[in-house]
Amino acid sequence: MAELDFTLATTEEILKELGKRAKEKRKREIEYFGSQKDFAKHIGMTSRRYQEFEINGKITLEKFIDVLRGLEVLEDIQELLNKKDEDFFHKKRDVKKTTLEKKDTKSSDDKQKNDTDVYIPNVFE
Repeated sequence: MAELDFTLATTEEILKELGKRAKEKRKREIEYFGSQKDFAKHIGMTSRRYQEFEINGKITLEKFIDVLRGLEVLEDIQELLNKKDEDFFHKKRDVKKTTLEKKDTKSSDDKQKNDTDVYIPNVFE
């Protein structure tokens, strides 16, 4: 079965996929992580709440971090917001600003009047 493409999936599909992946990891190494009930107890969750996570993926961010820590994969998400991602954001912003400046056809007098304009990037594009 092909992996879910998160860029095309709905939020609900992604949540379910995360729960499914956690379940698969726990079951692959069941001798180490134990049963669903044992694992839930180990990470400080009720077995029912953890079972619901494995089924539908719905969980608080705090508890999701506990699951990742329990599965010993927390360090894998450390790269999520690393320095190079921040640099990429700034580069994208600079490219967009340059593009907007090229589209700007105002005279230099009009531009001088707007020196106090603030550029706010659209991070949702």
